[in-house]
Amino acid sequence: MGHYTIEGQLINTPHNFINLLDGGDMTTNPFQRNIPGLASAGTITTPITSTPTYFADRWFMVGGASSSILASVIADASIAGFNQSLQMTRSSGNANTAALSLGQVLESADCVRCQGQELTFSFWARAAANYSGGPLTVQLVAGTGLNQSAASLVAGTWTGQANIINTTQTLTGTMTRYQFSGLVPSTATQLGVLLSWTPSGTAGAADGIILNGFQLEIGNLASPYEHRDVQVELEICQRYAWVIPEPGAGVIVGVGGAVASANNQVFYLATPVQLYKAPSVSVSAGSFKVAAAAAAAAATGLAAGSTHTPNAISLVSTLTETVGLAATLQGGGGSGYVIASADF
Repeated sequence: MGHYTIEGQLINTPHNFINLLDGGDMTTNPFQRNIPGLASAGTITTPITSTPTYFADRWFMVGGASSSILASVIADASIAGFNQSLQMTRSSGNANTAALSLGQVLESADCVRCQGQELTFSFWARAAANYSGGPLTVQLVAGTGLNQSAASLVAGTWTGQANIINTTQTLTGTMTRYQFSGLVPSTATQLGVLLSWTPSGTAGAADGIILNGFQLEIGNLASPYEHRDVQVELEICQRYAWVIPEPGAGVIVGVGGAVASANNQVFYLATPVQLYKAPSVSVSAGSFKVAAAAAAAAATGLAAGSTHTPNAISLVSTLTETVGLAATLQGGGGSGYVIASADF
């Protein structure tokens, strides 16, 4: 809060959030992808390789083609004000030694205010029990393009890409807060943060790092961590991704228009907030069901539709139904899901 005085009385005034990063508090990060079908017991089920992949909302992980990165949300009360952290490890037995990275790309509209300003990047981190990497590489990166991808950031191919911060930090087994500062170029229109480590040998059972409390702010010193309301954090993160886990049997997810033909149902679902852009949509059918005239039946051919906007997505099914009737898309209690991704 800022403040001023009137007749000797201190008056607090509200200001914008100081933290430029989204989902940096792993207690309030939505972890929308931590659902059956995508995660098991809090750990992603498909290890990450060379494609930037999200688990904690807004935070991507990436390695090499033969990497095998696991991400998990773990109970962790080692920092006052937090009760869970993000753990990033190599799969036990993996012997690939390509660099492994965790990062976030900021939307350009949120970066312009930082031009010519000094920024401080801070976070808590510790090494897991069998960490095989050397010092952690810490980078704050600027670019002069607009909303370029995480893959291009990692590849070093952003337009005008330059490091604002590029240093290393040796980790210990104790959760410790680190901070690093650098000056943003006056021409910067994009920012991203990257934390990278290079494993060695063959991974043991806990070859990785534990992280939390990511904060990027204007100024040359780290402020006390800014904890945002859980609903605010959810809505911010849903600008970039909206995940619909399959609900219980009979719970309606969407209502379609009239069945246009015997094996063609279309469902439009309004997004909870306006997305950053029209998303790409992926679907796992699980046990989703469609109901019209008859009892609900398996949603045959459930897939993304052909039209999506920042405000609505479409799904289609090819279940045979009576033409002219309205159809509903329902859960069946399985592990299906829909992901609308507008992230970088």
